[in-house]
This record gives sequence, C-alpha cells and structure tokens, in this order.
Amino acid sequence: MEPTTADDLLSFKEFPLIQETSGSSAQININSPQRSASISPSRQQDEGTASGQDGQPAGKGASIFSFEYYQKFFDVDTMTVVDRIATAMIPKRAPPNYLELNIATNPDMYGPVWIVLTLIFTIAISGNMASYLQNTGNHHWRYNFHLVSYSATAIILYTVLVPSALWGILKWSSRPHELDIEDSNDEETAGGSRSPSLLSLICVYGYSLAIYIPVSVLWTVQVSLIQWLLVITGVFLSSFALLTVLIPAIKRSKYSLFIVLAIELAHFALAAGFMLYFFHAPDTEPPVETPMHKPIASVVVNTTMPAKQM
Repeated sequence: MEPTTADDLLSFKEFPLIQETSGSSAQININSPQRSASISPSRQQDEGTASGQDGQPAGKGASIFSFEYYQKFFDVDTMTVVDRIATAMIPKRAPPNYLELNIATNPDMYGPVWIVLTLIFTIAISGNMASYLQNTGNHHWRYNFHLVSYSATAIILYTVLVPSALWGILKWSSRPHELDIEDSNDEETAGGSRSPSLLSLICVYGYSLAIYIPVSVLWTVQVSLIQWLLVITGVFLSSFALLTVLIPAIKRSKYSLFIVLAIELAHFALAAGFMLYFFHAPDTEPPVETPMHKPIASVVVNTTMPAKQM
C-alpha cells in the first residue's frame, strides 16, 4: 500500500451518489448496502403486514377478530366527516348519486360512532337539566344516572335495527332491471344500480342523528310549544336529507311509498320519544283542596215526660 501524501488528501474525487435509472429521471441512493442489510427479516415482515400483501391496503385479508380488519372503517379524514355531517343536516345538498359514489365507496364508522356517543351523553345531561328545571325548589332532587343507559339503549338499537330492517326490505323487494336500456342507464347514473350495503345504511343513519345533538340542548327549554317545534324541525331536516340520499335505492323497491312512510314515522317516533321521555314536563293538575268538615256535636234532649202516677 502506497503511503498517503498531502496532495492525495487535498485532491477531489468523484463518488457515484446519483444512480441513473433506465428512464430520464435520476434517483439518489440514500440507503447504503450496510444499512439495507441491517434490516432484520422480522422488521421486513412487519412492514409487509402493515402495508398489505401484493400492494393491498392494510386490513384487506385480516381476520374479523383483529384490529386491522376494522381499521379500514375508521380511515377517513376530517373534511369528509364534516361534509357528511352537513349533508345529513341540510336537505337537497347531496347529489343524486351520493350514496353510490361517496358512501358506498368508503363507508366509515368514525363519524357515526362519535355522533352516537355524543348524542347519548348530550341527551342524558340535558335530560337531567330539564328535570332540575321542572323540580325547581325541590331540595331532594337527585341526578338520574339511568338516563345514560336508557338513551344509549334507544339510540344504539335505532342505529342498528332500523338500517338492518331497511337493508333486508330493499334486498327482498328490489325490482329487476328494466328492459329499457335508457331507463337502466338512468338508474345506474342516479346511483340505483344495486341495493346499498348494510354498512352504508348504518353509516347514513349514524350521520342522520347529528342534528339531534343541538336539538337536545334546546329541548331543556320548558315550553311545550317550543319543544314540539324543535321536534318537527329536527325530523323534517334530518329525514328529508336522509331520503335525499336513499331515494335512488328506494325507487327500485316495489314498496317504495311504504318504505318512505316507514322511514318518516320511525324518525318522528325517535324524536318525539326523546322529547316526551327525557325533557317534557308532565301536565299535572294542582291538587284540589277538600274542605275540612268540622265535627258537629249533637245534643240529644230527652223530651219524654215521666208518666204520671195514677
């Protein structure tokens, strides 16, 4: 080996930092062979599991009992959740193919889960506030913790059972495709080419309950007329927006009119049940004061005269 001189130390040398590919672009090789070889096989296996096999997203082939399976249902950004909440509260905001192109392609559970949980505690807290206002002056009033379980049972059953029933009815009563090609193309354009999935219906119904969060706070106002106006307003906005999203799929059913009426009645029953059970003060008549009868002392006078002795 030749000794290193001062000229060799001060001279510049070229190193192959840039590796040209077969195309016109260049790529910088930042991973040295030593660094690439230092990655353990277990780490490579973990990265392959996280990214999915064959380029598939995570949770594609995962078991139903693993967290990776449910990860795809919560893979949604904030703007999408805000847009779906606004669509569930504002009628005619959704386009005709909203269910097919926006919900069916990515039905999330993130928004519905948070909306349901928020509504449960909002109704329980607001219901106790309404009870406190109804019992003003009663020093023996206590917080009713059972309202949390009552509201949770009603909301969760409604969010799961009603979409499940609707999904079964749409599957059973859907008409076959029309023979007219033009009408068939119109149905596919409107998003009615096939029945919506159960997950899509649960997602839509979960978002439809968002309007009852501010309404439940306003229900604490102990005026019966205002409470019923809030019920009508909430039902109208929420059910109208819900039908705007679902109407392309409902049109394919043989019983579309009855399905629309059933959706409206179920939404009204839910809102009216919330208001009457948790917030409405019962109309109690004031107790009628019965007059106190004073005991009257009766004096019996013996008017019989003693018989005269003969």
